[in-house]
Amino acid sequence: TVRYFLASRLLSAKKLLEVVRAHWSIENNLHWVLDVLFDEDACRSRKDHAAENLALIRKLAINTLQATPGPARISHKMLQARWNNDFLLSALAHMR
Repeated sequence: TVRYFLASRLLSAKKLLEVVRAHWSIENNLHWVLDVLFDEDACRSRKDHAAENLALIRKLAINTLQATPGPARISHKMLQARWNNDFLLSALAHMR
C-alpha cells in the first residue's frame, strides 16, 4: 500500500512519521474521550445552534477535568464529580 501525505516542508521519513503519529494521537485521544465518555455520536441535537453549543460545553468539561488534580483518568474524575460535591466544586474552581 502506498500512502501520500501533504506537508509544507520537506521532511525525512522518520520525522514525517513522528509528525503524522503526533497528529493522530491528538486527534484520536480527543475524539475517543468525546465518543466514549460523553457519547457524542448518540447526541441528536439538530435544531439551531444546539449541537455546536453542546460540543463547546463538552470540550469545556474535558479541559476542566484535565486541569483538576485528582485521579489520572477523566472517567474517574467524572465519577468523582458525580459522587462528591466537594470534588465537583473544586473542579469548577479550576475553570478560568
